[in-house]
Amino acid sequence: MKRYLSLLFLILLTGVLYAQENTSKHELFVGYGFAPITSIPEPDLPIDVMVNAPYSTKNKRFSGTINIGYLFHVSDPLAIGLSYSYSTVKRDVVLGSSIPLAEIKNTCHTVMVTGKYSWLRLQRFSFYSRVGVGIMSVEKGKMDLFKVAPEYMDLSSVTMESDKCIAWQVMPIGIEWNFVKHLALFTEIGAGSAGCGIAGVKILF
Repeated sequence: MKRYLSLLFLILLTGVLYAQENTSKHELFVGYGFAPITSIPEPDLPIDVMVNAPYSTKNKRFSGTINIGYLFHVSDPLAIGLSYSYSTVKRDVVLGSSIPLAEIKNTCHTVMVTGKYSWLRLQRFSFYSRVGVGIMSVEKGKMDLFKVAPEYMDLSSVTMESDKCIAWQVMPIGIEWNFVKHLALFTEIGAGSAGCGIAGVKILF
């Protein structure tokens, strides 16, 4: 009986070691994010001398995000790593309730620490959740005046400084399709600075 139990233990141990050797420890991913959500700092705009009221911005329009990242599996279901996102944002400059007088365009760079937990694995599909937190750097913007702007308005001389803000990402549902040995397609649904939806490809090794 002991001989059979020892043999069974050896078979199980061999299977576990083989599985560990063939489990990917690293992930590199590239993806595109749709409809990012983030609160960026407001520029320091001057006061209009004619009406004694400050200029402000409204109607923020974010581009999609380009996302790249790396994850290391500290265990089979849990992975941690870093992600980087690139995007742009445009804002209209207004005076009170006026029509848009100018447009500001900023470039945004985001770096986040991210964690992923896989809660269901099938033969070729994996279901997971991912969260992240980090910093977004908003580079000083470019301002374009519209033709409707009054002649005395000189916003083109405004100096805009680079600024930073908190970035976050919560993706409750992620689906990964491992269609070949070291490649997978993925899609994630949630909200945050990288997008409310992200789709892309992963390299597993």
